[in-house]
Amino acid sequence: MKYLKKFNEELRSQTYKSAARKLKQILKEKPTLGKAIGAEERANKLELYSKDVQEKKDIENWKKEVEEFSKYGEFNIEMSIPGTKSIKPKVYSFYLDIVTEIEQMIDSWDDEDPDNRELTFGFCVGLIPKTIEDREEIKMNFNSEFWNGHTWGLWIYPTYKVLNSEVTFKGLTIYDYDSSPNHQIADRKTAVALKRLLVNIFDPTFDYPSGYKDITNMYDKIEQSAIQGLEISATYGIDMGRIQEDIQKLPIMDFYKQ
Repeated sequence: MKYLKKFNEELRSQTYKSAARKLKQILKEKPTLGKAIGAEERANKLELYSKDVQEKKDIENWKKEVEEFSKYGEFNIEMSIPGTKSIKPKVYSFYLDIVTEIEQMIDSWDDEDPDNRELTFGFCVGLIPKTIEDREEIKMNFNSEFWNGHTWGLWIYPTYKVLNSEVTFKGLTIYDYDSSPNHQIADRKTAVALKRLLVNIFDPTFDYPSGYKDITNMYDKIEQSAIQGLEISATYGIDMGRIQEDIQKLPIMDFYKQ
């Protein structure tokens, strides 16, 4: 993921966290000096300030993502915590920040048998809450970890299987990003919208961000890095048009989480 924007941005709050850790280290190793300079109180203040700085930055990032991704539609997704009765499942409206995981395919490409392999065009789905109130509620009840305005929610895997050089489309699977919280497509309207968005991603005229710095358009990123870069089209007859057609043929039920 060396080109992925989401993981390359430095957070200013880390500066304050680092200073707080150094003060606590002084208090531990040189308690007399630490007390003299008020290390514990200063460290606590820095940690609180660090959280405040981070929260302001997170809200700024959330606003930017809402502005960038709201034009691609709203998606109703139910969130729940497995094994708990204290927090009831709830449906929220999200915008989606979908990021291609094509780098994983590239990294493992030469380690697999070219005549017997699976080709997975994976996507990681970031969920951007529609409102600031929903964002705060999700942070409190379901998932406190937000990356640049969104929380990671789902994996989507359109997959081809190569067996003895014969290529077949296995279909599409959708999984939770992590073991908790759980996410489920809430209604048919959302399933239809998700299918439409994935089909459009493989359309050369559709302008959707890739999330990467080197190639910023999603279609171009997959086409240049994998389809052409790994010679998938020449070797297996799989091009962007074929992937689009195969996803288009799938039933709507396939766009609910398995």
